[in-house]
Amino acid sequence: MNLQIDAGLKKTCPRAALGWLTAGVKTGPSPEELLGEMKARALEIERLPFPRSVLESPQIEMTRRAYKALGKDPARYRGSAEALLRRVVAGKGLPQINAVVDIINLVSLESRLPVGLYDTAHVRGDVVFRAGRAGESYKG
Repeated sequence: MNLQIDAGLKKTCPRAALGWLTAGVKTGPSPEELLGEMKARALEIERLPFPRSVLESPQIEMTRRAYKALGKDPARYRGSAEALLRRVVAGKGLPQINAVVDIINLVSLESRLPVGLYDTAHVRGDVVFRAGRAGESYKG
């Protein structure tokens, strides 16, 4: 399986970059240590001034610019990292799903970057990072 950025997306968003990590993991409930870290980070972020804490992040701003360049309104369609930050700043904490998803959400919150998580057992062929097309949906 190969990972690539669509040429059209690269032209529209020349700074687009991807990282790819594969690991053999089994999902299950999050351990108490992870849940404690999630709560601690959420409390730290809740104390940050809003909207500056969210909107002045270079990573969030870069994602918003990319959405806009692709014809999406970033005020209506938020990147996942921004949505998580806004949720936490609003006092709603981080959702608790399972250990793997919780770790990914924590990484996204810390890095301020959208992070995807995919089960490669269900991926067929190469993966191309591109803008969605009219009529397509994402069941992520």
